[in-house]
Amino acid sequence: MSATAAMKDGLRTALYRCGAFGAWHRWRNRNALTVLMFHRVLPANDPAFALAEREFTFTLDGFRRTLDFVQRHYRVVSLGDLQAACQGQQPLPPNPVLITFDDGWRDTLTHAAPELARRGLPAVLFLASEVVALESPRWWQDTLVAALAEPGASARLCAAAGWAAMPKGSVSQVLAAHLGAMPEADRQAWLAQHASAVLGQIAHRQMVTLSELKAIDKERLAIGGHGHTHSPLTLSPNPEAELLTSQRMLDELGQGVRSMSFPHGAWSSELAEAARKSGFNWVFTSDAMLVDTSRRSNPLPALGRIHMPENAWTCRAGQIDFARMATFLFFRPVQGHAQS
Repeated sequence: MSATAAMKDGLRTALYRCGAFGAWHRWRNRNALTVLMFHRVLPANDPAFALAEREFTFTLDGFRRTLDFVQRHYRVVSLGDLQAACQGQQPLPPNPVLITFDDGWRDTLTHAAPELARRGLPAVLFLASEVVALESPRWWQDTLVAALAEPGASARLCAAAGWAAMPKGSVSQVLAAHLGAMPEADRQAWLAQHASAVLGQIAHRQMVTLSELKAIDKERLAIGGHGHTHSPLTLSPNPEAELLTSQRMLDELGQGVRSMSFPHGAWSSELAEAARKSGFNWVFTSDAMLVDTSRRSNPLPALGRIHMPENAWTCRAGQIDFARMATFLFFRPVQGHAQS
């Protein structure tokens, strides 16, 4: 670390420890909803941790320390609390925060949920509804991500998809849309042919099952939609079908308040409107913004969320650092309800 960086880091730590950051946050963000986005939570010594995508995976110890920070500076609210506030039944507390998880990883239930329950904290799991019926131990999207990490894989996999040139935009998103449109059997055959080196690395089921979801307390862990195949809806040939299939899964799970987040964070105002028409009360993006709760609008806008990493932005010496966490979260722009 350079001398300048060290000086800035020391100043940040001093401002946090003296309470200046916390006091400023309590004032500035008192009417701002913070929505945190997690994906995976695994013990660092779990064999699955070594194969997980690090950007989207928290250690269990890091997750616990993050919750310590959250409970110090926020009031954790549930999806039901948001709905009640929207309907004028009760106001949100100052500095509210909503904890969310994406995709439908089994470790959300086995590692994250017990820690939340121990603290009495609610959360939302945004589920890619297809995952409950998949039979392969390794989720096909995780296989794709692992395969793309290999040298030269992007060009090789795009050629295997039949494309003469590299697609514009995110290769991973375009390939996810390509595979998401396939029947599962064809998808697995494609991966076995073109990503065999990583497909078989996972021996135990990664994703939740329907029976596991039916057994959870929906008051503590609400289930929301995350598309059906987890393909980017902006690239889907039939996004309305993805939304409606997701709704049917929520029907089967008996989920009352309907919420969804956009897979891969890919969205548009037209897709947000389609989501509302399909029955979703709450629509979330992956835009890293806080949400102004002092004004209400009808319909509600698509609300931002902040992706939570366990990396240099939030850690010092490999451990979640409260001062860095504060600067990572407290200073985000606030999304006004006039936006959508």
